[in-house]
Amino acid sequence: MVKRNTFCKKSVIRALIFALLYLICALLCFLSFPRRTLARSEEYTAVWSDGSVTRESYASAYSALSGAGNGSVLLEREGVCGEIAAGEAFAAFRTVLEEGSLPELLAADPEGLAPIERAALYRTFGNTVFYSADYFAFDGTRVLRTARRTFGELVLLDGDLPAAALRNTGAKKLVLRADARLAAASLAGSAVEECVASPPYRSSGGAVYLDTAGGTRLVAALPLITSLCADGYRFCDQGALAPCTQLCSLQLPFAGSAESASDGRLAWAFGDELPASLKRVKLTGGTVSAFTFAGCGAVEEIDLCGIPAEDIAPAAFARCTSLVRLHTSAEWETDFSRTRLPCGCYLYERSTR
Repeated sequence: MVKRNTFCKKSVIRALIFALLYLICALLCFLSFPRRTLARSEEYTAVWSDGSVTRESYASAYSALSGAGNGSVLLEREGVCGEIAAGEAFAAFRTVLEEGSLPELLAADPEGLAPIERAALYRTFGNTVFYSADYFAFDGTRVLRTARRTFGELVLLDGDLPAAALRNTGAKKLVLRADARLAAASLAGSAVEECVASPPYRSSGGAVYLDTAGGTRLVAALPLITSLCADGYRFCDQGALAPCTQLCSLQLPFAGSAESASDGRLAWAFGDELPASLKRVKLTGGTVSAFTFAGCGAVEEIDLCGIPAEDIAPAAFARCTSLVRLHTSAEWETDFSRTRLPCGCYLYERSTR
């Protein structure tokens, strides 16, 4: 009888131990339940532009999600904008995505981000590819190497960009970081409509410039522009405007590689072949030689106002077979009609008779 009672007590103790272990395991499983599931029960305080304040579940906040602000999750519902205040981890992670180098991007830690904060970051940066000898993207949690190739925005973190990279991604926005090395050929055939650049690069009016110790260079222009007024540079890279196959109107401070070039050709900026779409050209300085407008057979209007007559070669316009209007201080032997302008220049126009 004693042995039987002892056996029963041991059985009960074993059962209690197993039950306790099961409860511990169950509790651990609950505590480690995926954050994505727990997010469904989280609530956030949203402040709206109309003055109202609401409590939002993850689902309701996500349905109104518009992106990631500097320190808040941005919402929009029925035309009313709202914000959910975000923590320090959110602001730090966003700064890395917006400004960080590749090592900083790869090391960015999502710990401390609320589920709605991660969703907001992905809404803002999920269509961005970071390029540094390969393609990297934010997957909603971390920045990782990616096999995906279609993105709306490409960030060139450092080094060169393969000629077909922009074209293959279909990106409409290009971001240049300080350590990037941009060549005009990288823009050829692409859909880029906007360029945002960090020093020493800068972008203005569709042109991309590089500030160097020797002076500013014109390095490229966006491929889809139809009109360009470039200024404020000392040197022009050969082929800088080659991607601009739809250009109709162009204004430059000089033709050729530099203002001091005595035989500068307009074609230098295009890699020797001007687009057939180019009809109007204005030069505000430099020397106009007999070769300046070589290859400009399709150009119809030339404006050289401000360039002294002695800096314009008599045969400068011989190759401009489609020319119908010329604004210049130089006298030109032609059958065009001639009108004196208030600026002191002549306006030559092809007779319509």
